[in-house]
Amino acid sequence: MSRPKILVAIPAYNCEKQIGRVLTGFDDALLARVDKVLVIDNISSDSTVAAAQRAARQIGSDKIEVWQNKGNYNLGGTHKVAFLTGEKMGMDYVAILHGDDQAKTKELSRLIDVAEKHPSIGAILGCRFMKESKLTGYSWQRVWGNRAINLAYSIIVARPSKDLGSGLNLFRLSDLADHRYLGFGDTITFNIDLLLDYFQKKTSLKFVPISWREVDQISNARNFKVGSTAIKKLFNWRFNYVKFAHHTADEYRSGPAK
Repeated sequence: MSRPKILVAIPAYNCEKQIGRVLTGFDDALLARVDKVLVIDNISSDSTVAAAQRAARQIGSDKIEVWQNKGNYNLGGTHKVAFLTGEKMGMDYVAILHGDDQAKTKELSRLIDVAEKHPSIGAILGCRFMKESKLTGYSWQRVWGNRAINLAYSIIVARPSKDLGSGLNLFRLSDLADHRYLGFGDTITFNIDLLLDYFQKKTSLKFVPISWREVDQISNARNFKVGSTAIKKLFNWRFNYVKFAHHTADEYRSGPAK
């Protein structure tokens, strides 16, 4: 088989200190495995765009571009931008790599390895809570809280659920061609809606252990709120109470940053 076409989308918001580290993780070997790398800035209030442009110039690859959303679409909306852009570009996969350097850029190769070996898998999901995962800066309360919620998901959906949404994932676009994701919320819990939709459609998934760290990052997640929302979404899904908003592709616009 020929190598799959891969767009790497890097959602970025107020991460001027970290975005350069994320981009310099794209060495020649990793760049050879992907077709385009897009930093997608979500109207940051700091100098994220300038830092990303500076790092891109230093790397000197025409595969790396810096874009900016036309509005504040939040993390979920930026996922939608990435999926729609990958579709327009004729890509087979979209990789999501958060711009705050919590995941290791080079570990994207692990996910690509799985996609190339098992092309029938719809999504390869980076997992922070497997035995082989490596965590830095995570308290034991957060680790076991996440594992408890993942166990609840696994029991209710009757399928392994090992992470509700890390910042390193690889999605096969053919499984997203129905554009159901446009109806998901634009918030940080977008990945939970996407995962539950995968379970609903019985999409083949693979969880892959990754490294994850919190050192100088500023998280926009509020752990208790995200956890309670995750449980609520699970039970709404189980009892068919899920309601999606009506959004169109035209609402999510992005382009090269100035």
